[in-house]
This record gives sequence, C-alpha cells and structure tokens, in this order.
Amino acid sequence: MMPAPGADISDLVRPCPDEAVAQGPEKRCPGRPPVLEEGERREMILNAACQVLDDHGYQSASMDKLAQQSGMSKKTIYQMFPSKHDLFRTLISERLFDMKHASVCPCRDLPPEEELVQILTSIAANALQADRMCLIRAIVGEIRDSAEIRKIMQDIEISGNCNQVEAWLRRQQAAGTYMIDDVEDLGHGLFSMTVGKLILAELFHCRDPATPAEIEANIRRWIRIFLGGLEQIVY
Repeated sequence: MMPAPGADISDLVRPCPDEAVAQGPEKRCPGRPPVLEEGERREMILNAACQVLDDHGYQSASMDKLAQQSGMSKKTIYQMFPSKHDLFRTLISERLFDMKHASVCPCRDLPPEEELVQILTSIAANALQADRMCLIRAIVGEIRDSAEIRKIMQDIEISGNCNQVEAWLRRQQAAGTYMIDDVEDLGHGLFSMTVGKLILAELFHCRDPATPAEIEANIRRWIRIFLGGLEQIVY
C-alpha cells in the first residue's frame, strides 16, 4: 500500500511485539534465532559432536543427533563438514592434537628453559580442561570397538602435526644449545613426561586435580631432568 501524500512512512511499519521496549542495537521478533558467524556455527557443531560421541558412541552418532544437539540443520553441518568422518577427524585433530590454537606464543626473550616451561604449562592448562578430558574419555571408550575412530587416530599420528614442543626442540637443535638427534622422538618423550602424565592421572581419577602451581612445579621438575639428560649426550 502506497502512503498518502505527506504521511509519515513510519506509521506504516508494524514493529514486532514488544519491540517498543526492546533494548540494544539489534531488535528482533521473539523466537527468531540470532545470526551466527561461520566460526561460531563451526564451534557449536564441534561442541555438539563431542557431546554426542560421549553420550552415544561413534557408531550411533548420526547427523540427526548432531543437528539436534547443535541446533543446526543437517544441511548446515554438511556445508562445513562433508562427512561424519571428516567432522570427527576435525574434532579430534583440533581439540587434542593441534595445540597451536591453545597455547600462548612462546616468548623468545626468555631463556630456553623458561620458554619451554611456558609452552608446556600452557598446553597442560588447555589439555586438562573438562571438555577436552571428556573427549579423551569418549575416545578411549571407542578405540577398541570402532575401526573408524582407530583410523582417525592413526591418520592424525601419521600426519605428524608439528607442535610447539617440537618447534622448540628444532630451534635448540639449530642453535646448537643442546645435542638433539631426533626431534619427534624427544618431543613425544618430553610431552609424556610432563603433560601426558598429568592427563593420565586426570583420565583415571588417580588423584585430586592439580592446581596451576602444582602443574607448573611438576613440569619444571621434569624439564630439568630432561634437559640434564640432553646435556650428558656426547656424539
């Protein structure tokens, strides 16, 4: 309907119910979901995948369950992840192995030992978060019976994500600070001595959760032992 000459066009705009009292820059009708950025939708889907895996296991983790848990349509999920395998591979890779998103940037102005402490305490703080421990427990429960979960874990291991511990070792190797012959093997060993040990204790509820101060003190202890061993290597 065209407005009459001289009429205020705002008189023809019918606001949503209660819009007159709505606060904030964005006003929308009740029940209309907020517009999410692609990154937010992606994180919601990954969070839903973690919960569905824990609740139902991999074989029963259907796209219908994922859609219901995330509040997204199956179409939206498939637009971001071509398959269930791709979705869960991304979840496991990013949440458990790709620590570059979780850790602080190493401070190159620190002495090498302090820089390593900073890297490992940051990784530990992230790895021991409740949602990541929940994911680890769910994977442990699936490993024996799900060939696809085993394949995902093998593929991620084979792909050799270079973590910050290995990057630190490569820098020390290049600088000649320590005698380092096998970066990957030493990186796995150092991780197991520090963060891996903490994860196992939390995973099996071997003791009460460690405080941040206790985590740092434990990591410092094993770093000193590790670096002391490197200093004894003679070629």
